[in-house]
Amino acid sequence: MRKITNPRELAVISLTELEKTGTFLNEIVDFYLTQNNLSVLDRGLFTELVYGTTRMYHNLNYILESFSKRPLRKIKPVILNNLRLGVYQLLYLDKIPPSAAVNEAVKLARLFGHEGEVKFTNGILRQVARNLSKIDYPSLQSDPLLHVSTKYSFPIWIIELWLERWGIEETIKLCRAMNEPPEMHIRVNTLKYDRQEVADYLEKQGIKVEQGRYLPEILRVSPASQVLESSGLRHGMFYIQDESSALVAHALNIEPGNSIYDLCSAPGGKTTHMAQLMDNRGKIVAFDLSLERLKLVDENAQRLGITIIETRRGDATVDLNLPRAQRVLVDAPCSGLGTMRHRPDIRIKKSLEEVKQLVSIQKKILSTAANYVACGGLLVYSTCTINKLENEDIVDWFLENNHLFESSPLPEWFPNGELPGQRMILPHLHSLDGFFIASFKKVNFAN
Repeated sequence: MRKITNPRELAVISLTELEKTGTFLNEIVDFYLTQNNLSVLDRGLFTELVYGTTRMYHNLNYILESFSKRPLRKIKPVILNNLRLGVYQLLYLDKIPPSAAVNEAVKLARLFGHEGEVKFTNGILRQVARNLSKIDYPSLQSDPLLHVSTKYSFPIWIIELWLERWGIEETIKLCRAMNEPPEMHIRVNTLKYDRQEVADYLEKQGIKVEQGRYLPEILRVSPASQVLESSGLRHGMFYIQDESSALVAHALNIEPGNSIYDLCSAPGGKTTHMAQLMDNRGKIVAFDLSLERLKLVDENAQRLGITIIETRRGDATVDLNLPRAQRVLVDAPCSGLGTMRHRPDIRIKKSLEEVKQLVSIQKKILSTAANYVACGGLLVYSTCTINKLENEDIVDWFLENNHLFESSPLPEWFPNGELPGQRMILPHLHSLDGFFIASFKKVNFAN
Protein backbone atom coordinates (compact mmCIF):
# COMPACT_ATOMS: atom_id res chain seq x y z
CA MET A 1 0.00 0.00 0.00
CA ARG A 2 1.39 3.41 -0.99
CA LYS A 3 2.15 5.67 1.97
CA ILE A 4 0.26 8.94 1.70
CA THR A 5 1.72 12.07 3.25
CA ASN A 6 -0.81 14.63 1.98
CA PRO A 7 -3.61 14.99 4.59
CA ARG A 8 -6.05 16.38 2.00
CA GLU A 9 -5.49 13.46 -0.37
CA LEU A 10 -6.02 11.06 2.53
CA ALA A 11 -9.18 12.93 3.53
CA VAL A 12 -10.69 12.61 0.05
CA ILE A 13 -9.92 8.88 0.01
CA SER A 14 -11.50 8.47 3.46
CA LEU A 15 -14.66 10.37 2.54
CA THR A 16 -15.07 8.34 -0.63
CA GLU A 17 -14.68 5.10 1.31
CA LEU A 18 -17.26 6.28 3.83
CA GLU A 19 -19.82 6.70 1.05
CA LYS A 20 -19.00 3.38 -0.60
CA THR A 21 -18.96 1.14 2.46
CA GLY A 22 -20.85 0.62 5.69
CA THR A 23 -17.70 1.22 7.72
CA PHE A 24 -17.92 3.65 10.64
CA LEU A 25 -16.07 6.92 10.14
CA ASN A 26 -13.91 6.53 13.25
CA GLU A 27 -12.72 3.13 11.99
CA ILE A 28 -11.78 4.62 8.61
CA VAL A 29 -9.90 7.47 10.26
CA ASP A 30 -8.07 5.15 12.67
CA PHE A 31 -7.09 2.82 9.82
CA TYR A 32 -5.60 5.53 7.63
CA LEU A 33 -3.80 7.19 10.54
CA THR A 34 -2.22 3.84 11.37
CA GLN A 35 -1.24 3.09 7.76
CA ASN A 36 0.31 6.48 6.96
CA ASN A 37 3.04 8.45 8.68
CA LEU A 38 1.52 11.91 8.97
CA SER A 39 3.13 14.57 11.13
CA VAL A 40 1.32 15.70 14.27
CA LEU A 41 0.02 18.81 12.49
CA ASP A 42 -1.07 16.86 9.43
CA ARG A 43 -2.83 14.25 11.59
CA GLY A 44 -4.82 17.06 13.15
CA LEU A 45 -5.65 18.59 9.74
CA PHE A 46 -6.65 15.21 8.29
CA THR A 47 -8.97 14.48 11.22
CA GLU A 48 -10.52 17.96 11.10
CA LEU A 49 -11.11 17.74 7.35
CA VAL A 50 -12.73 14.31 7.46
CA TYR A 51 -14.93 14.89 10.48
CA GLY A 52 -15.78 18.47 9.54
CA THR A 53 -16.67 17.67 5.94
CA THR A 54 -18.83 14.76 7.10
CA ARG A 55 -20.51 16.94 9.71
CA MET A 56 -21.35 19.63 7.16
CA TYR A 57 -22.14 17.17 4.34
CA HIS A 58 -25.71 18.38 3.69
CA ASN A 59 -24.67 22.03 3.95
CA LEU A 60 -21.79 21.53 1.51
CA ASN A 61 -24.05 19.73 -0.96
CA TYR A 62 -26.51 22.64 -0.85
CA ILE A 63 -23.73 25.14 -1.58
CA LEU A 64 -22.27 23.08 -4.41
CA GLU A 65 -25.72 22.67 -5.96
CA SER A 66 -26.07 26.47 -5.86
CA PHE A 67 -22.91 26.94 -7.95
CA SER A 68 -22.78 23.85 -10.15
CA LYS A 69 -24.75 23.53 -13.37
CA ARG A 70 -24.00 19.82 -13.25
CA PRO A 71 -26.17 17.70 -10.89
CA LEU A 72 -24.08 16.33 -8.01
CA ARG A 73 -25.18 12.77 -8.77
CA LYS A 74 -23.39 13.06 -12.12
CA ILE A 75 -20.06 14.08 -10.59
CA LYS A 76 -17.56 11.26 -9.94
CA PRO A 77 -17.61 10.51 -6.17
CA VAL A 78 -13.91 11.18 -5.59
CA ILE A 79 -14.14 14.53 -7.42
CA LEU A 80 -17.30 15.45 -5.53
CA ASN A 81 -15.64 14.69 -2.20
CA ASN A 82 -12.67 16.80 -3.21
CA LEU A 83 -15.10 19.65 -3.93
CA ARG A 84 -16.81 19.19 -0.56
CA LEU A 85 -13.42 19.27 1.11
CA GLY A 86 -12.50 22.49 -0.70
CA VAL A 87 -15.76 24.23 0.18
CA TYR A 88 -15.43 23.13 3.81
CA GLN A 89 -12.01 24.78 4.02
CA LEU A 90 -13.32 27.97 2.39
CA LEU A 91 -16.27 28.28 4.75
CA TYR A 92 -15.14 26.84 8.05
CA LEU A 93 -11.33 26.88 8.35
CA ASP A 94 -10.25 30.49 8.83
CA LYS A 95 -6.57 29.61 9.16
CA ILE A 96 -6.38 28.24 5.62
CA PRO A 97 -6.16 31.01 2.96
CA PRO A 98 -8.81 30.65 0.23
CA SER A 99 -6.12 30.50 -2.45
CA ALA A 100 -4.48 27.54 -0.70
CA ALA A 101 -7.80 25.70 -0.35
CA VAL A 102 -8.54 26.15 -4.06
CA ASN A 103 -5.03 25.36 -5.30
CA GLU A 104 -4.74 22.19 -3.21
CA ALA A 105 -8.13 20.99 -4.44
CA VAL A 106 -7.07 21.57 -8.04
CA LYS A 107 -3.92 19.51 -7.50
CA LEU A 108 -6.01 16.66 -6.12
CA ALA A 109 -8.46 16.91 -9.01
CA ARG A 110 -5.50 16.39 -11.33
CA LEU A 111 -4.47 13.35 -9.26
CA PHE A 112 -7.95 11.81 -9.16
CA GLY A 113 -9.45 12.92 -12.49
CA HIS A 114 -8.91 14.18 -16.02
CA GLU A 115 -8.26 17.72 -17.23
CA GLY A 116 -11.96 18.53 -17.62
CA GLU A 117 -12.53 17.68 -13.97
CA VAL A 118 -9.53 19.83 -13.01
CA LYS A 119 -11.07 22.86 -14.78
CA PHE A 120 -14.49 22.10 -13.31
CA THR A 121 -13.01 21.95 -9.77
CA ASN A 122 -11.10 25.17 -10.25
CA GLY A 123 -14.13 27.01 -11.63
CA ILE A 124 -16.58 25.92 -8.92
CA LEU A 125 -14.26 26.63 -5.99
CA ARG A 126 -13.22 30.02 -7.32
CA GLN A 127 -16.90 30.95 -7.66
CA VAL A 128 -17.56 29.88 -4.07
CA ALA A 129 -14.49 31.76 -2.83
CA ARG A 130 -15.63 34.98 -4.53
CA ASN A 131 -19.18 34.70 -3.18
CA LEU A 132 -18.74 33.49 0.39
CA SER A 133 -20.70 36.42 1.81
CA LYS A 134 -23.54 35.95 -0.70
CA ILE A 135 -24.48 32.34 0.08
CA ASP A 136 -28.24 32.41 0.57
CA TYR A 137 -30.22 29.80 2.49
CA PRO A 138 -33.96 29.11 2.24
CA SER A 139 -36.05 31.55 4.28
CA LEU A 140 -36.44 30.73 7.96
CA GLN A 141 -39.91 32.27 7.92
CA SER A 142 -41.35 30.62 4.82
CA ASP A 143 -39.51 27.27 4.95
CA PRO A 144 -38.05 26.65 8.44
CA LEU A 145 -37.53 22.95 7.77
CA LEU A 146 -35.33 23.46 4.71
CA HIS A 147 -33.58 26.47 6.28
CA VAL A 148 -32.45 24.54 9.35
CA SER A 149 -31.59 21.40 7.39
CA THR A 150 -29.37 23.16 4.85
CA LYS A 151 -27.78 25.80 7.08
CA TYR A 152 -26.93 23.48 9.98
CA SER A 153 -26.40 20.36 7.86
CA PHE A 154 -28.85 17.75 9.08
CA PRO A 155 -31.07 15.45 7.00
CA ILE A 156 -34.63 16.68 6.73
CA TRP A 157 -36.13 13.69 8.56
CA ILE A 158 -34.11 14.47 11.71
CA ILE A 159 -35.08 18.15 11.66
CA GLU A 160 -38.74 17.17 11.21
CA LEU A 161 -38.57 15.07 14.38
CA TRP A 162 -36.89 17.84 16.35
CA LEU A 163 -39.17 20.62 15.15
CA GLU A 164 -42.20 18.58 16.13
CA ARG A 165 -40.70 17.89 19.56
CA TRP A 166 -39.10 21.24 20.45
CA GLY A 167 -40.07 23.95 17.95
CA ILE A 168 -37.85 26.17 15.83
CA GLU A 169 -35.86 28.14 18.44
CA GLU A 170 -34.90 25.12 20.53
CA THR A 171 -34.08 23.07 17.43
CA ILE A 172 -31.68 25.73 16.16
CA LYS A 173 -29.95 25.85 19.55
CA LEU A 174 -29.64 22.07 19.47
CA CYS A 175 -28.23 22.09 15.93
CA ARG A 176 -25.65 24.72 16.84
CA ALA A 177 -24.53 22.68 19.84
CA MET A 178 -24.34 19.55 17.69
CA ASN A 179 -22.00 21.36 15.28
CA GLU A 180 -19.53 22.34 18.01
CA PRO A 181 -16.35 20.26 18.46
CA PRO A 182 -16.96 17.50 21.01
CA GLU A 183 -15.24 17.31 24.35
CA MET A 184 -13.44 14.18 25.47
CA HIS A 185 -14.48 12.78 28.85
CA ILE A 186 -12.74 10.05 30.83
CA ARG A 187 -13.97 7.97 33.74
CA VAL A 188 -11.38 7.52 36.48
CA ASN A 189 -10.89 3.89 37.47
CA THR A 190 -11.78 4.39 41.12
CA LEU A 191 -10.99 0.76 41.94
CA LYS A 192 -7.29 1.63 41.64
CA TYR A 193 -6.89 5.42 41.56
CA ASP A 194 -8.47 8.54 42.94
CA ARG A 195 -9.54 11.45 40.78
CA GLN A 196 -6.78 13.84 41.79
CA GLU A 197 -4.10 11.23 41.19
CA VAL A 198 -5.26 10.74 37.61
CA ALA A 199 -5.70 14.48 37.05
CA ASP A 200 -2.14 15.16 38.26
CA TYR A 201 -0.77 12.37 36.07
CA LEU A 202 -2.43 13.79 32.94
CA GLU A 203 -1.51 17.41 33.69
CA LYS A 204 2.16 16.43 33.94
CA GLN A 205 1.86 15.25 30.33
CA GLY A 206 0.56 18.66 29.25
CA ILE A 207 -3.07 17.57 29.11
CA LYS A 208 -5.70 20.05 30.23
CA VAL A 209 -8.00 18.58 32.88
CA GLU A 210 -11.33 19.87 34.20
CA GLN A 211 -13.88 18.32 36.52
CA GLY A 212 -16.98 16.70 35.01
CA ARG A 213 -20.25 18.57 35.27
CA TYR A 214 -22.19 16.03 37.34
CA LEU A 215 -20.05 13.04 38.31
CA PRO A 216 -16.93 13.13 40.50
CA GLU A 217 -15.34 10.21 38.60
CA ILE A 218 -15.54 12.05 35.26
CA LEU A 219 -12.84 14.40 33.97
CA ARG A 220 -12.95 16.58 30.85
CA VAL A 221 -9.62 16.38 29.03
CA SER A 222 -7.88 17.83 25.97
CA PRO A 223 -6.29 17.45 23.52
CA ALA A 224 -7.91 14.12 22.73
CA SER A 225 -4.94 12.89 20.69
CA GLN A 226 -2.61 13.05 23.69
CA VAL A 227 -5.13 11.28 25.92
CA LEU A 228 -5.45 8.43 23.43
CA GLU A 229 -1.67 8.03 23.37
CA SER A 230 -1.32 8.16 27.17
CA SER A 231 0.07 5.05 28.85
CA GLY A 232 -2.51 5.65 31.60
CA LEU A 233 -5.24 4.51 29.20
CA ARG A 234 -3.41 1.28 28.41
CA HIS A 235 -2.70 0.62 32.09
CA GLY A 236 -6.30 1.02 33.20
CA MET A 237 -6.10 4.35 35.02
CA PHE A 238 -9.18 5.55 33.17
CA TYR A 239 -11.78 4.66 30.55
CA ILE A 240 -12.99 6.98 27.77
CA GLN A 241 -16.71 7.60 28.30
CA ASP A 242 -18.95 10.62 27.83
CA GLU A 243 -20.45 11.87 31.07
CA SER A 244 -24.01 11.44 29.82
CA SER A 245 -23.30 7.74 29.26
CA ALA A 246 -21.78 7.48 32.73
CA LEU A 247 -25.02 8.70 34.32
CA VAL A 248 -26.64 5.38 33.37
CA ALA A 249 -24.83 3.25 35.95
CA HIS A 250 -25.87 5.67 38.70
CA ALA A 251 -29.51 5.38 37.59
CA LEU A 252 -29.45 1.73 38.73
CA ASN A 253 -28.83 2.73 42.37
CA ILE A 254 -26.17 0.04 42.61
CA GLU A 255 -24.70 -1.37 45.81
CA PRO A 256 -21.77 -3.77 46.32
CA GLY A 257 -22.98 -7.35 46.21
CA ASN A 258 -25.81 -6.74 43.72
CA SER A 259 -26.63 -9.19 40.95
CA ILE A 260 -27.01 -7.43 37.58
CA TYR A 261 -27.81 -8.31 33.98
CA ASP A 262 -26.48 -6.02 31.27
CA LEU A 263 -28.36 -7.20 28.18
CA CYS A 264 -26.59 -5.12 25.49
CA SER A 265 -23.18 -4.72 27.07
CA ALA A 266 -20.47 -4.36 24.41
CA PRO A 267 -17.99 -2.70 24.40
CA GLY A 268 -18.38 -2.57 28.18
CA GLY A 269 -18.32 1.08 29.26
CA LYS A 270 -21.45 0.91 31.38
CA THR A 271 -20.71 -2.68 32.45
CA THR A 272 -17.30 -1.80 33.89
CA HIS A 273 -18.68 1.38 35.43
CA MET A 274 -21.30 -0.64 37.29
CA ALA A 275 -18.53 -2.93 38.55
CA GLN A 276 -16.67 0.13 39.85
CA LEU A 277 -19.74 1.35 41.71
CA MET A 278 -20.09 -2.16 43.20
CA ASP A 279 -16.47 -1.99 44.38
CA ASN A 280 -15.86 -5.12 42.30
CA ARG A 281 -18.16 -7.14 44.60
CA GLY A 282 -21.23 -9.00 43.38
CA LYS A 283 -22.00 -10.38 39.92
CA ILE A 284 -22.63 -8.82 36.51
CA VAL A 285 -23.65 -11.06 33.61
CA ALA A 286 -23.00 -9.18 30.37
CA PHE A 287 -24.73 -10.24 27.17
CA ASP A 288 -24.23 -9.31 23.54
CA LEU A 289 -25.02 -10.84 20.16
CA SER A 290 -21.43 -10.63 18.93
CA LEU A 291 -18.64 -12.75 20.38
CA GLU A 292 -16.12 -10.33 18.89
CA ARG A 293 -17.70 -7.42 20.71
CA LEU A 294 -17.91 -9.45 23.94
CA LYS A 295 -14.14 -9.82 23.73
CA LEU A 296 -13.96 -6.04 24.09
CA VAL A 297 -15.93 -6.29 27.35
CA ASP A 298 -13.49 -8.91 28.64
CA GLU A 299 -10.48 -6.88 27.53
CA ASN A 300 -11.75 -3.68 29.13
CA ALA A 301 -12.60 -5.48 32.36
CA GLN A 302 -9.13 -7.05 32.50
CA ARG A 303 -7.42 -3.74 31.79
CA LEU A 304 -9.39 -2.06 34.60
CA GLY A 305 -8.79 -4.90 37.07
CA ILE A 306 -12.44 -6.00 37.25
CA THR A 307 -13.23 -9.64 38.06
CA ILE A 308 -17.03 -9.77 38.63
CA ILE A 309 -18.15 -9.61 34.98
CA GLU A 310 -19.17 -12.81 33.20
CA THR A 311 -19.72 -12.39 29.45
CA ARG A 312 -22.25 -14.56 27.57
CA ARG A 313 -23.37 -14.52 23.98
CA GLY A 314 -27.12 -13.97 23.85
CA ASP A 315 -29.89 -12.38 21.82
CA ALA A 316 -31.69 -9.96 24.11
CA THR A 317 -34.77 -9.88 21.88
CA VAL A 318 -35.68 -13.47 22.87
CA ASP A 319 -36.23 -15.05 26.27
CA LEU A 320 -32.87 -16.09 27.73
CA ASN A 321 -34.54 -18.03 30.56
CA LEU A 322 -32.58 -16.26 33.29
CA PRO A 323 -33.20 -16.30 37.04
CA ARG A 324 -34.27 -12.92 38.36
CA ALA A 325 -31.73 -10.27 39.32
CA GLN A 326 -31.89 -7.13 41.45
CA ARG A 327 -30.87 -4.86 38.60
CA VAL A 328 -31.30 -5.15 34.83
CA LEU A 329 -29.88 -2.71 32.30
CA VAL A 330 -31.14 -2.33 28.74
CA ASP A 331 -28.77 0.04 26.95
CA ALA A 332 -30.69 -0.48 23.75
CA PRO A 333 -29.42 -0.39 20.17
CA CYS A 334 -30.61 2.96 18.82
CA SER A 335 -30.18 5.57 16.10
CA GLY A 336 -27.40 7.33 18.05
CA LEU A 337 -28.69 10.82 17.23
CA GLY A 338 -27.38 12.16 20.53
CA THR A 339 -23.79 11.32 19.62
CA MET A 340 -23.56 13.17 16.30
CA ARG A 341 -20.85 15.50 17.60
CA HIS A 342 -18.58 12.46 17.92
CA ARG A 343 -20.16 10.46 15.08
CA PRO A 344 -21.09 12.87 12.28
CA ASP A 345 -21.48 10.01 9.78
CA ILE A 346 -24.85 9.28 11.43
CA ARG A 347 -26.15 12.28 9.46
CA ILE A 348 -25.36 10.42 6.25
CA LYS A 349 -25.93 6.77 7.17
CA LYS A 350 -29.14 6.69 9.22
CA SER A 351 -32.71 6.84 7.91
CA LEU A 352 -36.19 7.15 9.40
CA GLU A 353 -36.96 3.63 8.14
CA GLU A 354 -34.05 2.29 10.17
CA VAL A 355 -35.30 4.13 13.25
CA LYS A 356 -38.70 2.47 12.91
CA GLN A 357 -37.02 -0.92 12.70
CA LEU A 358 -35.02 -0.11 15.84
CA VAL A 359 -38.19 0.77 17.74
CA SER A 360 -39.45 -2.77 17.18
CA ILE A 361 -36.17 -4.21 18.49
CA GLN A 362 -36.18 -1.90 21.51
CA LYS A 363 -39.68 -3.04 22.48
CA LYS A 364 -38.71 -6.71 22.20
CA ILE A 365 -35.62 -6.28 24.37
CA LEU A 366 -37.43 -4.29 27.03
CA SER A 367 -40.29 -6.82 27.14
CA THR A 368 -37.94 -9.76 27.65
CA ALA A 369 -35.87 -7.81 30.17
CA ALA A 370 -38.94 -7.37 32.35
CA ASN A 371 -38.97 -11.12 32.96
CA TYR A 372 -35.56 -11.03 34.64
CA VAL A 373 -36.23 -8.35 37.29
CA ALA A 374 -36.58 -9.52 40.89
CA CYS A 375 -39.38 -8.35 43.18
CA GLY A 376 -38.64 -4.73 44.12
CA GLY A 377 -35.78 -4.59 41.60
CA LEU A 378 -34.95 -1.90 39.05
CA LEU A 379 -35.00 -2.03 35.25
CA VAL A 380 -33.18 0.84 33.51
CA TYR A 381 -33.67 1.66 29.83
CA SER A 382 -31.17 3.95 28.11
CA THR A 383 -30.32 5.13 24.61
CA CYS A 384 -27.80 7.54 23.10
CA THR A 385 -30.48 9.13 20.95
CA ILE A 386 -32.72 12.19 21.37
CA ASN A 387 -35.68 10.91 19.45
CA LYS A 388 -39.12 10.66 21.05
CA LEU A 389 -39.97 7.54 19.03
CA GLU A 390 -37.12 5.64 20.70
CA ASN A 391 -37.41 7.23 24.12
CA GLU A 392 -40.59 8.68 25.66
CA ASP A 393 -42.84 6.68 23.35
CA ILE A 394 -41.07 3.46 24.38
CA VAL A 395 -41.51 4.33 28.06
CA ASP A 396 -45.24 4.99 27.60
CA TRP A 397 -45.66 1.76 25.66
CA PHE A 398 -43.79 -0.28 28.30
CA LEU A 399 -45.79 1.05 31.25
CA GLU A 400 -49.06 0.49 29.41
CA ASN A 401 -48.16 -3.14 28.69
CA ASN A 402 -46.29 -4.11 31.87
CA HIS A 403 -48.49 -3.44 34.88
CA LEU A 404 -46.04 -5.01 37.35
CA PHE A 405 -43.74 -2.02 36.77
CA GLU A 406 -43.96 1.63 37.71
CA SER A 407 -41.77 4.60 36.93
CA SER A 408 -38.99 4.93 39.52
CA PRO A 409 -37.36 8.26 40.41
CA LEU A 410 -33.83 8.88 39.21
CA PRO A 411 -31.28 10.39 41.61
CA GLU A 412 -32.21 13.93 42.65
CA TRP A 413 -28.80 15.28 41.63
CA PHE A 414 -29.31 14.19 37.98
CA PRO A 415 -29.71 16.96 35.37
CA ASN A 416 -33.14 18.57 35.62
CA GLY A 417 -36.00 16.87 33.83
CA GLU A 418 -39.75 17.14 33.40
CA LEU A 419 -40.48 13.71 34.93
CA PRO A 420 -38.75 12.13 37.96
CA GLY A 421 -38.38 8.70 36.34
CA GLN A 422 -36.79 9.75 33.04
CA ARG A 423 -34.23 12.21 31.69
CA MET A 424 -33.42 13.52 28.26
CA ILE A 425 -29.86 14.85 28.22
CA LEU A 426 -29.42 17.49 25.50
CA PRO A 427 -26.15 18.97 24.17
CA HIS A 428 -27.36 22.59 24.16
CA LEU A 429 -28.74 22.38 27.70
CA HIS A 430 -26.25 20.12 29.46
CA SER A 431 -23.07 20.39 27.31
CA LEU A 432 -22.98 16.59 27.05
CA ASP A 433 -23.78 14.06 24.36
CA GLY A 434 -27.50 13.53 23.89
CA PHE A 435 -28.83 10.66 25.99
CA PHE A 436 -32.03 9.24 27.43
CA ILE A 437 -32.47 7.32 30.70
CA ALA A 438 -35.63 5.85 32.22
CA SER A 439 -35.98 3.80 35.41
CA PHE A 440 -38.72 1.30 36.27
CA LYS A 441 -39.34 -0.55 39.54
CA LYS A 442 -41.00 -3.96 39.74
CA VAL A 443 -43.72 -3.54 42.36
CA ASN A 444 -43.46 -5.62 45.51
CA PHE A 445 -46.58 -7.76 45.14
CA ALA A 446 -45.10 -9.46 42.02
CA ASN A 447 -43.24 -12.75 42.18
